[in-house]
Amino acid sequence: MKSTEEKIPKQEALCQIQAALRRAALLYHCFSKTLVEEYGEERGEELIRKAIDEYGASIGGEARKKAQKKGLSLTPENFASDLPDIAWEVESVVIDGEERVRVHHCPLAAEWHDWSDPKMARLYCYVDQAKIKAYNPDYEYIHIKNILDGDPYCELAIRKTGEEEIAENRFVPDEKSGDVPDSETDDTVRWLYGRYTRDDLMTMDSVCLRALFRERIHHTIEVDLYPIILGKKRMRPNLGREPELILDVWRKRGFPENEPDLEWGKTYIEMAKKLRGGHNVTVSEPDPPVFSEKDMEVVKKLIWERRSVRDWIPGKEIPDETIEQILEAGRAAPTGCNLEIVRFVVIRDPKDAKMVWSDIPTPTDSCILIVVCYDKRVYETLGHDRLIPHNQLYDCAAAADHMCLVAHALGLGAVWLTRTEKTAQIFKEKFHLPDYMEPALHIAVGWPAIHTIKSQRMPLEEMIVKRKV
Repeated sequence: MKSTEEKIPKQEALCQIQAALRRAALLYHCFSKTLVEEYGEERGEELIRKAIDEYGASIGGEARKKAQKKGLSLTPENFASDLPDIAWEVESVVIDGEERVRVHHCPLAAEWHDWSDPKMARLYCYVDQAKIKAYNPDYEYIHIKNILDGDPYCELAIRKTGEEEIAENRFVPDEKSGDVPDSETDDTVRWLYGRYTRDDLMTMDSVCLRALFRERIHHTIEVDLYPIILGKKRMRPNLGREPELILDVWRKRGFPENEPDLEWGKTYIEMAKKLRGGHNVTVSEPDPPVFSEKDMEVVKKLIWERRSVRDWIPGKEIPDETIEQILEAGRAAPTGCNLEIVRFVVIRDPKDAKMVWSDIPTPTDSCILIVVCYDKRVYETLGHDRLIPHNQLYDCAAAADHMCLVAHALGLGAVWLTRTEKTAQIFKEKFHLPDYMEPALHIAVGWPAIHTIKSQRMPLEEMIVKRKV
């Protein structure tokens, strides 16, 4: 008897499954986006989580019934998954004796990277916890790593409820060295969409290598160190390994290492080494001082009296040391992930200044211009240009604000000015800036010819959209 069942090639089946998953990802994206827009971020997230929990509970409940019907125990290996295996790139790994699932490609996450705020997309992943809880509450699903959190892959483990230790933290120091080498991190640095080997680091541009060092110090030591010291978090066995590798490459390439940012990083590396060796570490930094009323008056005077000035005294020069003070204020501004992407172009010549477009005519013969740019290579090196490109502009804005405040404190008048894509390109061409250097905004600074009336702000109550009681 001939089978009437029609078979299609595996590749065609994969394409059809991917198309269906693309629709499912889009459906979740549209629903979550609508909920947040209609109810606000906090309530929207709450409703999304509620829906995902119910969705996961339905899946887990069905898997529980199937196992019970077959007379099987409700253990993880008997959980019947209903997901198509061929759409995900999955491998099983054993770390510290624990079996984990590592997902190198998730078709849903791949779509959400292009459409969604990763934070909203990440809420979907709680379906795993919900389905295991409904299947058997004695177990829980742990997301040790997640692509949507910026990790290079998802890593998942199912554990007994209450087993809070992440397997990375189940660490017994070697008797001799107090450390455990790990082939994955000894010669590899992970980034958002892949990894860099030692060979990759040996040929990486020095600016990007240095930024990668600071970022790895921040994300693999700094953010963990203080919760570890306070007893709120267990230590990962390879704490600080990645920046250690980068520093080793930096030294082998013969670059100087006595600059402040590198010394800062080395301090954290030494603390991580001590922790890996089973020693306690302490931080001797003093508590931030509470400003006196007199000091606070100065702070208030600075932030509330600063104003935008667009008219300056022609011919009155600004000393180089004064400009240096203004630039130092920009250098001190916050920078996302310690990447330090902000760069400055200082223009004194009025003819050159005319090349910088302003939304309001600027008398360039009576001021200097400081064009605040950012180095795009750094974000590209870490994949941040694909995940959080807007942070580059935030860094430039923070630097500009710092500089305007210090200019005001020095008796100067400054104004923050914008640019268009077209004028930014013209500026880059005129000043022969490389493709990776992008102008974000500029400030004009000079000695005020007239003191403008300080603009006032609307009441605080009207600016607070929601205040939690």
